Amino acid sequence: MRHFYSAPARGCSRGLRATWMLALVISLAACGSGGDGGKAPGKQQQQQPPVPVDVQAVIPHTVDVMAEYPGRVQGARTVQVLARVEGVLLERHYDEGQVVDKGDLLATIDPKPFQATVNQRKAALASAKAELNQAQRTWRRVHKLYELDAVSEAERDQALFGLETARASVQQAQANLDSAQIDLSYTRVNAPLTGVTSLRDTDEGSLVSNGTKLITITQLDPVHVLFALPEDDAVARRKALAAMGAKSTDARSREATILLPNGEEFPTTGTVDFTQSTINPATGTVQLRAVVGNTDNALMPGRYVRARIRLETRNNAIVVPNIAVSDGNQSTQVFVAGDNNKAKAVPVELGPSVKNGRLVESGLSGGERVIVSGLGQVKPGAPIKIKKNQDDAADSKKPDSGNGKQPTTGESASAGGQRQDDSFVTNIDDSALRLSPREPLQKMRSLPKAQANYRLDNAVAANVGQGG
Repeated sequence: MRHFYSAPARGCSRGLRATWMLALVISLAACGSGGDGGKAPGKQQQQQPPVPVDVQAVIPHTVDVMAEYPGRVQGARTVQVLARVEGVLLERHYDEGQVVDKGDLLATIDPKPFQATVNQRKAALASAKAELNQAQRTWRRVHKLYELDAVSEAERDQALFGLETARASVQQAQANLDSAQIDLSYTRVNAPLTGVTSLRDTDEGSLVSNGTKLITITQLDPVHVLFALPEDDAVARRKALAAMGAKSTDARSREATILLPNGEEFPTTGTVDFTQSTINPATGTVQLRAVVGNTDNALMPGRYVRARIRLETRNNAIVVPNIAVSDGNQSTQVFVAGDNNKAKAVPVELGPSVKNGRLVESGLSGGERVIVSGLGQVKPGAPIKIKKNQDDAADSKKPDSGNGKQPTTGESASAGGQRQDDSFVTNIDDSALRLSPREPLQKMRSLPKAQANYRLDNAVAANVGQGG
């Protein structure tokens, strides 16, 4: 007979059981979270994997300190061709922008008036020479009579005066002729140097006078590149040249590499032939000039370029790559790999830029291993793992006998992965015997073949007996 409250009692017991189980789960969860909460951060920090990085050894060596400065191209010589006589410009014998050689005929001024003057002077010279001849004859005659005491001393002196006057007249006439011929030569205007012509300044048919500008010629081979050095760089360069002494005229110390606006190097290297001896007080710079060969006229006057020169040479210099330099809290720093495989921040004082990075004035002494990759994750004291280069990686890849292939009967895998014959089994040490087909047999020693087979059978039997 069922009791009237037996069903509700069973329902109440199920509810209690569920409540107890829920409370147990909550308590276990609380204990688990509380127990691990204090230790999880520490474990995570201790288990932080090392940062893989690349390093570069710092080796002191000799480097050239180079610097680049903006400059402008100028013609080595720019000459304004002027008229030197007055007359009418008859003809031009060149095309504007044409390259002319030294001595080429550029223009012609009407020569007729000057030719007439030359003719007059020639006639005057001939008359003077005739008078000179007459004076010489008179002098010879009077001189003979004077020796015979036939004429007075005054007559002799008068004849001598006439001779000397005639000689001076001939010299004057010759000088006048030379002047007229020079003026006549000025009617033919020739190029004073090899270069390119500009636009014409005077048209044909114009009346020109002495000093009238006719044309401008610019020499394009070679050209000059003018640039300026800041005061500090100029002083450093001067000290370096003074320290070199007799070697200051070394070609390398005078070289100037010209960089075009697109960054390419001009194929011809220039030579610094002038350095200003004073500093410009307005700009605080020192003017320099480089002479550059311009065979193909590729450098046009007025073009913007950059000149790269050597400021000095450093011996036993320490250079670090630009990528290795970072900013610390209050100074510039680099990270080096410590002996305990931890990153170490080293404050450094940087010098000028060089070919492979930056000079280090202080902070490194040489021999350090500077970290050059993974710097975004590297912190002072953080563990690091130095990557192997490709050569080391290739050397570390050696054949592995544990390739998952079980040796067949009569074969055994050696440490080099090569197949061996049955006689190799006699060299197996029973203490190193392994039954797994994925691992090689190691630590071999010479044993009789029967003894080796016996120990192998015992090992297999023991393994089978243990349920292996």
